[in-house]
Amino acid sequence: MAGFPQVMTAAVPGVGEMHYLVDENFDFIPEVKRFLNYKRSVGRAPNTILAYCSRLRYFYRFLYQKGRSVLPMAGSKQADSADLVEFLIWLCNPHRDAGNVDVIYQSSPVQASTVNHILQAVGSLYKYLVRHKELAESPVKYVDVPRGQMLKDLDLLTHTRRGRDAATVQKMELKLKEPKRIPKVVEDPDFAAYVDSIHMGSRPQTDPAGFRDRLICVLLKESGLRIGELLGMRLEDIEHGKGGIHVRFRGDNANKARAKTGYGRDRFVDLPPDVMGMLDIYLTEVWLDASPDHDYLWVVLRQNARNHDGVVTYGHPLNYKAVSSQFKHYSEQSGVHVTPHKLRHTHATSLVRSFSDHGQPVDWKFIQERLGHASVVTTMMTYTHLNDKDRKKGYDSYLERKEKSRASR
Repeated sequence: MAGFPQVMTAAVPGVGEMHYLVDENFDFIPEVKRFLNYKRSVGRAPNTILAYCSRLRYFYRFLYQKGRSVLPMAGSKQADSADLVEFLIWLCNPHRDAGNVDVIYQSSPVQASTVNHILQAVGSLYKYLVRHKELAESPVKYVDVPRGQMLKDLDLLTHTRRGRDAATVQKMELKLKEPKRIPKVVEDPDFAAYVDSIHMGSRPQTDPAGFRDRLICVLLKESGLRIGELLGMRLEDIEHGKGGIHVRFRGDNANKARAKTGYGRDRFVDLPPDVMGMLDIYLTEVWLDASPDHDYLWVVLRQNARNHDGVVTYGHPLNYKAVSSQFKHYSEQSGVHVTPHKLRHTHATSLVRSFSDHGQPVDWKFIQERLGHASVVTTMMTYTHLNDKDRKKGYDSYLERKEKSRASR
């Protein structure tokens, strides 16, 4: 049936909200349900589970069209490696839902990175089924490839690795080549125009929501926090004496916000004095006036705000949906497209340039720890990029050094 399977949200006792795939009879697809429950049991974030669910939906739509199944099932053939190749072609077909269009004359409806994320989710499902002895073998094939000198150079812990891991990495055999993408940033004039579009009264109390929204934008740009880390902040995370904030992992936030770092990887992020001053004003002149009955830092400040059940949410913890709507509104109002993650990229790029602009080697370990990346390799691979302005500065610096060297002879 067209449109199936679908992603459904279920309330699980003792767990909370979970996302699953259901078939045309609205029955759970059992192997996917077991896989997602396993991911939840090992501490995967709700948004990560939703991402797995949404990506696997593509695969099961394909299987339904082709009369295939993942596990042995009466009346259908099990998917094999050839089916996965066909699935890749199907994903790139703009007419895939028609089910009978084979030749592709139009561009793919999904980006290469999205296709690869979907394939990785399929691979993870099959790995789970093989590991738990529900399948003897996975049709998803992996190959051992040399790590390559670049990865060896970037991995500062490569000297600690032994055996196969030191020389090779496992990669999926079936994947699309992704174009190199440079993280998008917000330049200072554009950021100023964006922030100026946020209405703010002469005093914080006259427009508390406007003051909060400005503060959130400035804080994200000056800290590089992920949006889940920001929304999960509590009062105890602010430390004025040290001039910064603690980023702490909590798995039970009422607004479902979650720091990506996980248990044992909390960090402290230093902030400029003016941002700490804005936080102090927000706490004493905005947050206290809302009289929340909790210790979440960011709260709903529109007094007539209600949720989908009609319950007044004034003073409740701010959630992802509210912040997403906030950024969309101000982007349309200012004509400058800004997202929380773009501000994170802006902060990281600014950190890298602060070293290169002064002719100093980049302290990648410092940037990795500030951003909360699990690996310094991730930081280096993401932010080792130059634009025309960076290249010009680099060349000017080269000419300056060359001239000094010539003068000293």
